[in-house]
Amino acid sequence: MNEVLLVEDDAEVRELVESALEAKGLQVRSAASDVTAYDILKQDAKSFSVLIADINLGSGTTGYDVARRARQLNSKIAVVYISGPTALVDRFGVENSVMYPKPFRPAELAEQIEALVSA
Repeated sequence: MNEVLLVEDDAEVRELVESALEAKGLQVRSAASDVTAYDILKQDAKSFSVLIADINLGSGTTGYDVARRARQLNSKIAVVYISGPTALVDRFGVENSVMYPKPFRPAELAEQIEALVSA
């Protein structure tokens, strides 16, 4: 259960974050949409220790919704939202989640995720 699920609809951001996480030795599975994320979670939710979810996923549901579903399937999954600084984690996010506001350096995010996985 040391895998990270990254849900980000922006291909460039997704690739940068995925590369930074892999450079830290973390296993990453990525989803470009909520639908793909739900499919991955349905099949394998228990293998993930961390969910990184963009809040605005374009069409469909939000990263908040993906996080709620992830927690239903895996109550121990850590949730890190990545989004603009105006996003409201306290109001819409799952309990014990954190916000990492954009723009950010992927390497810094990867360091935070590595520490979270190690804890």
